[in-house]
Amino acid sequence: MTDRRREETKKSIFQAMILCLQHQSFNDITTTHLAQTAGISRSSFYTHYRDKYQVIEDYQEALFVEIEEIMTQYDRDRKEVFLEIFVLLSREQLLSALLTHNGSQEIQSFLINKVRLFINNDVADNNRLELLSEVEKDYHSIYFAHAFFGIVQAWINKGKLESPTEMTALIMKLLP
Repeated sequence: MTDRRREETKKSIFQAMILCLQHQSFNDITTTHLAQTAGISRSSFYTHYRDKYQVIEDYQEALFVEIEEIMTQYDRDRKEVFLEIFVLLSREQLLSALLTHNGSQEIQSFLINKVRLFINNDVADNNRLELLSEVEKDYHSIYFAHAFFGIVQAWINKGKLESPTEMTALIMKLLP
């Protein structure tokens, strides 16, 4: 199988996962249904992946690297970090699907944890929050990371009507 054809088949499988997640939870998606939705045979599916979990693992590996790069590249510039996250979400349909209530708990937890760690570092540098104890700072980052995730989910569910720039401006208004 040529590399181009192999990549096209993988894209078809990713697109099928997006479609399936619109109607059922990740846990309810079967390999058979995923292959049918992708328009490929089950044997073709198994040529590329052993199961639906490996599909997500393959996608997540590249995604995790990209999110790490965003966090590292913009270090402590929270406006740029949030803008890049929204830009990533605006172009990555599978990521958006995985962040909905039907999506993958692993990827949702990863994003929440990354935002939480970023906020923890940001809080350490924020003079307005210096009066908080370490425990309060920890809870502050948990609170904001989950609030951020809720906003991301609502934005996705509403069809991403606002631009990444508009969403970043909203987040920046909500941050202390």
